[in-house]
Formats: sequence, C-alpha cells, structure tokens
Amino acid sequence: MRTMRERKDAETGFERVELVAVPPLELEIRWRGGLVASLRLGRAAAPRLDAGASAEAKAVHAALARLAAGACADFPALPLAWELVPPFTRQVLETLLARVGHGQTVTYGELARLAGQPGKARAVGQAMARNPWPLIVPCHRVLGAGGCLTGYTNPHGLPLKELLLHMESGPTRS
Repeated sequence: MRTMRERKDAETGFERVELVAVPPLELEIRWRGGLVASLRLGRAAAPRLDAGASAEAKAVHAALARLAAGACADFPALPLAWELVPPFTRQVLETLLARVGHGQTVTYGELARLAGQPGKARAVGQAMARNPWPLIVPCHRVLGAGGCLTGYTNPHGLPLKELLLHMESGPTRS
C-alpha cells in the first residue's frame, strides 16, 4: 500500500519530492524527469534532511544552513526544468539568476532593462509570480519602484520576502 505522499506524488506527476529544512526556512524539491520541476518555499520550525537525500538536496540543505547563519548562501546550480516556463519568463528568470547576487536587489523596471525588455516592468512582475523555483531563482530580490516591498506571491507573503532580504543583508551584502 502506498503512503499518502506517494499517492499525491503520483497524482501530480512528481517522481520524487524531497524536503530540506533549516529554520526558519524549508524547501520542498519536486523532481520530474530527473529535473527540478518546482520548489515550494515555506517556514520551518525544525531542521530536516531525509536519510537517502540526493546530493542536490544535501547541497541545498548546506546552503540553507549558511543563509540561516547570515552567510552568503551560494545555492547549488540545480538541474532546473527550464522547458516548463514560457520564453519571456525564462529570459527574465535567467537574467535575475545571472545578474542579481546575494545581498543585492533590483526593481521590476531595472530587471526588465537588464533582460533587454525596457518598459515591461509589469510583465516582469508576472514572470516573478510564475517563478517555479523561489529562493534558488531569487525573485525575493525584486522590489517595486523606489525599493518598496511588493508582489510576493508566496503563501507566506511579504513577511517572508522581508525575512529573506534581511537574512541576505548581513556583512556579506555587496
């Protein structure tokens, strides 16, 4: 008999789901076809790394531990399922990943310009809302005009975005 988790995974098409946690954060890594199809970012009360965790999950756990300690996280380059996102969203997310590092922020308008799409700040906001890999592709680093906290669609909302920015603003801020 399959567990509830195994039945849920079969229904969603995920071949494997790994949960890694280092308070205050947890990431649920959802695998499909050997690639990370999506991540679910949430709050954690206790640390967790399952026995038999993949090398990628172990690397994410180590990065979460560094972030929780106030150091630069340097998340691993995971095998992301880029083919699951539309071309514009991919362009924006890849630009964000390549150009906005730990401790840095950018506005939606600035990110649009960096991605070669000046004037498309609203479309960039929609791309951030569709980011399937929060924290790894750091959409929390994108702010509204003037640096205001806006537009974080995570179920934990703007308080989580603020926490992430605070965690990254330590002595390693560039």
